[in-house]
Amino acid sequence: MYNFFSPILYTMSSKRDRTRIKILQAALNRLAKPHDPARLEDIAADAGVTRQTLYLHFTSRGGLLIALVAYMDEINDLGTYIDEIRALTDPVEIIERMLKLTVAYEPKIHGVAMALTRLASFDPDAAAALEDRMQLRRAGFTEILGAIEKQGKLRSGWTTRQVSDVLWEASAPSSYDHLVIERGWSAKTYERWLLHLARSFLA
Repeated sequence: MYNFFSPILYTMSSKRDRTRIKILQAALNRLAKPHDPARLEDIAADAGVTRQTLYLHFTSRGGLLIALVAYMDEINDLGTYIDEIRALTDPVEIIERMLKLTVAYEPKIHGVAMALTRLASFDPDAAAALEDRMQLRRAGFTEILGAIEKQGKLRSGWTTRQVSDVLWEASAPSSYDHLVIERGWSAKTYERWLLHLARSFLA
């Protein structure tokens, strides 16, 4: 169904799983520090493993970063919230719940999201991890707005793709950073703006 996020479950059923989670937590701690380059040798040292062990678990830096995003979803219990949204049937209600979830979830992952954004300009692995998540978000918006358009609820003159692009951009971590962190909007004001924006495209 609606593929807004696609969480991957991590368990601690074996020593391999525990080692994997130690590496992911070390990477998370590194990226949460402002301007830390999150080098693999530093992440491995923080996790108490060798760089070779890190590669056995993730094969590449890009693989580690992509897995880290999914790990953050897991520790923040994102899957539970997504399941609640998936149980809904009205696409208008779904799009509004998605935007509310975005605002509620952003403070939990904002530091890492912005670190990936900064690194993406010169680090192909960070760029790939960021793009992977952004494309999931865009696909979710496109699917739901397509359902809204089929129901005749999309305002005339706008296409599914255009509205998906607007909401994708408006709810991106960079927009949260500009409006909430830099401009001092409250999270509630930011949420109200997103909902107003989404509703402006509905017939």
